[in-house]
Amino acid sequence: MKPTKLYESLFILYKCNLTINRLWSLIETSQNKNEDIKDYSILLTYYIKMEVVSFLDEFNGGFYHQIENDYKERIAEVRLITAPIIKRINKWKDLEKFRNNIIAHPWRNKGNFVIPDQHLYNIPRNWFEIGVLVNLQKYVWSVIKVEFQNELKDALSYMTTLIPPQKEPSDYSNLNSDHLKMADEVEKICQQLNKNYYLKVVQYILPDEDSPNLK
Repeated sequence: MKPTKLYESLFILYKCNLTINRLWSLIETSQNKNEDIKDYSILLTYYIKMEVVSFLDEFNGGFYHQIENDYKERIAEVRLITAPIIKRINKWKDLEKFRNNIIAHPWRNKGNFVIPDQHLYNIPRNWFEIGVLVNLQKYVWSVIKVEFQNELKDALSYMTTLIPPQKEPSDYSNLNSDHLKMADEVEKICQQLNKNYYLKVVQYILPDEDSPNLK
């Protein structure tokens, strides 16, 4: 029987690692233009922090507690080997809190507004510290990858079997008329409220129905 729980957990960790490193690569290739793309770079670092927390959530949770018993001893050894690395990551003790309050949720904590200032949190705050965080996470993944290199290959192959069948292509034939109708509804409500708003909706030039972009 396939160790599907192990496969699922390995794939989650693989996905997080891949995303983190792709995002960091984008930032690194733009090092000389960071001021020009500052706002975009900040969003990329937010995503990195979110994926690091997701990686740690899986590593500390599902990667051990939900895995088939035959693999738990090896996972325990991986956790022991990587404990010093995890300890360094955990020095940024507010990573999860920042993810929850600022990145994943709308600047609220239990309904209360939270100031979106990263300097109020113990997290990586500059490019250098973000790079250190990325490298620490990469060290943890490198141990997992070596220990479970065969299982990882099987996990990636297994995941391809879970891809659902392709859905029927979406029908956009009424999109323009529907949005014009929506704009008309908005206009009528504005008239009732004596509001001088005007909603200008985009009209889309749709490709042929057989176009792969519509599928």
